[in-house]
Amino acid sequence: MRHTHDKHLRNASLRNGAASIAVALPPALLLGVLLAAVLPGPWRHAGVYACLFFVPCLWAGARIGPTLIARYDGHALQPLPAAQPGLPQAGSPGATQQRAWAALESWCQAGTGDGRAPFWRPWQLPDMPEPLSLAVMTTGDSDGASRLVAAFARHLDRDDELAALAAVSRLQGWRLQLAVKWNELWWWRKRHPRQPWDCGLLVDSPDAAGRLTHFRPRRPTLIVADAWRGDHLAALLQVLAAAQADYRHPVRLLLLEADTQHWPAHLRDPRQVTVIEAENGR
Repeated sequence: MRHTHDKHLRNASLRNGAASIAVALPPALLLGVLLAAVLPGPWRHAGVYACLFFVPCLWAGARIGPTLIARYDGHALQPLPAAQPGLPQAGSPGATQQRAWAALESWCQAGTGDGRAPFWRPWQLPDMPEPLSLAVMTTGDSDGASRLVAAFARHLDRDDELAALAAVSRLQGWRLQLAVKWNELWWWRKRHPRQPWDCGLLVDSPDAAGRLTHFRPRRPTLIVADAWRGDHLAALLQVLAAAQADYRHPVRLLLLEADTQHWPAHLRDPRQVTVIEAENGR
């Protein structure tokens, strides 16, 4: 396991390094050529000037490159089901559903910080009061709660909005995706108010917690864990708690039908767990 983890980190470091160089090299070359055209001297000086510009370009590229190539981690998470015509969805929310939705929204946003890092230190992690937070949803209607959470996830990741735009015009869908990526590049700016989240389902299986060992969020992330029990739940919380210091973006873990009788109190104080009620899905 340790060997696999180290190999994964090396591969990720190589990919990010290559992306950083790919971003830094073109502007450094362009600036070198422009400077050589303005200043007196032979054109071969353009290479010297480009080398001088490469260092500050790489300073910015070290953040922009990895951001550009970051993708949804389908190895660790499964996308939640999309809305499908003909199947029952969350529908018009009742009073309890509205309260649960508001509680989910409040819990997700609490302690996320503004997402900014200093301009002169693009590699620094943003300040986040709560990089990792845990909530449990209690309900008497598991199907209704699952539909509610799926609808909330589509609201967070703006998946329904993207699908609606793409249905009208593929160009409009591309514009939304490009605008999201553009806003993610500038590390010194506050997180956009409508920054999409990554949302995913974590199915309880023997290797699920292990897959999360390598997980690093590319943007704010909601993880939904359904029907986790005992030792598997303890291992999941242990992995997330150990990795949270390296998170650049907030991670929220929502447990459905959790085994609270075997709560791993040695890993997390139960008083710090947010309880969201969605009784009977109404």
